[in-house]
Amino acid sequence: MKSYKRAVSQFFDERRSRLSLIFLTVLVAVFVLIFIAVRSEVNAAARTQNAITGEWTAEVSTKAPDRIQLSFSRRSDKDGINMMGESMLLGELQGLRVTDVSSSAKTDVKFSLVREAGTIVCEGFFRGGRGTGFWTFTPNPGFGSAMKSRGYANLTEDDLLRAAFHNLTAKYVDDLKSVGYDHLEFEELSRGAGHDVSVNFIREMQSAGYPGLQMEELIRARNHEIDSQYINEVRAMGFDKQPLELIIRIRNHEITPEFINQMKSAGFTDLSLEDLIRLKNHEITPEFVNNIKGEGYSDISAETAIRLKNHDIDREFIRRAKAQGYTNVSLDDLIRLSTKGTIK
Repeated sequence: MKSYKRAVSQFFDERRSRLSLIFLTVLVAVFVLIFIAVRSEVNAAARTQNAITGEWTAEVSTKAPDRIQLSFSRRSDKDGINMMGESMLLGELQGLRVTDVSSSAKTDVKFSLVREAGTIVCEGFFRGGRGTGFWTFTPNPGFGSAMKSRGYANLTEDDLLRAAFHNLTAKYVDDLKSVGYDHLEFEELSRGAGHDVSVNFIREMQSAGYPGLQMEELIRARNHEIDSQYINEVRAMGFDKQPLELIIRIRNHEITPEFINQMKSAGFTDLSLEDLIRLKNHEITPEFVNNIKGEGYSDISAETAIRLKNHDIDREFIRRAKAQGYTNVSLDDLIRLSTKGTIK
C-alpha cells in the first residue's frame, strides 16, 4: 500500500514538474517575442530619427527653360553645412510640372529624384521659377549590395546620398573599369558621375593624346569644355603636345586664332603661349600698339607693350608729355615719368 502511494505521489510530482517546465518555456517565449517587437519599434524610431534630411532650393534656367538648378543642403554637428548642386532636366524630377515652377503664384509641390542609389523626395513650393523646401533620402539596399560586390563596402548614408544626387550607377563603375579606371576611391566615382566624365569622353581624351589622366584631371577638362575638338584647335594655332593644365589656361584666357592673328598684325611674332596669355591678361590690342607706333615709337616688343599698359601710357599720355616739353624721350623715360607722376 505504501509503495502504491509513493508511486502515485511520484507521478503527480513529475506531472507538476513537466507542466511547470512547459509554462516556463511558454513564458520565456512570450518575453522574447515582446522584446523583439519592442526592439524593432525602437530601431524603426531610431531610423526615422536619423533619416537623412535637409533643405533644397531650385531655380529654372532663363536660357534653357527645360533645365533647373537644384541645390541640396544638410546640417550636421560633425561637418557643419554640406551643399550639393547640379543642373538637370525638369523631366528627371518625377511629379514636378513646368506649370508648377513657372507660376507667378505660390505653388506647393512634391517631387522625387529617383536614382539607382536611392530616392530623394522633395516637398516645398515654387514661385516665379524659384523654389525651396525640405528633402528626405531613402537609400536603395540593392545599390549598396551591388557596390559591395565591386569592392566598395561599408558605404555611409552620406555616400549613398551623393551617389543618388550625382546619378552614380553600378554600370558606371563597370564602364570605368573597362577603360582602366578600376582602383578609384568612392568619392572619385561620385564626382566623375556628377561631372559627366563618361567612358566616351575618356576614350576621346586618350585618342587626342592624353592617356592616363587622373579622375580629377578629367573632371577639370570636362568643366572647362576641353575635348578633342578644342585640342585640335590649339594644335592648329601651332601649339602641339601641350600639358593639359596649359590647355585649360588657353581656354580660360580665350586665346584664339583670331587673337594670335591680331598680335601678329601688331608686329609680335614667335610668341609663346605664356606671351599670348600675358598679352591677353593686359588687354593689349593692335589699336593700342599702333597708337604708340603712331607717336614715333616703331620698335615695340610684347614685353614693352605690357609695361606701357601697366603704367597707363597710351597715345594721350605721350601727347601730354610732348606738350609739356618731353620730346624725343625713350619709352623707358616715359615709364619713369609716369611712375613719378610728372605728366599731368
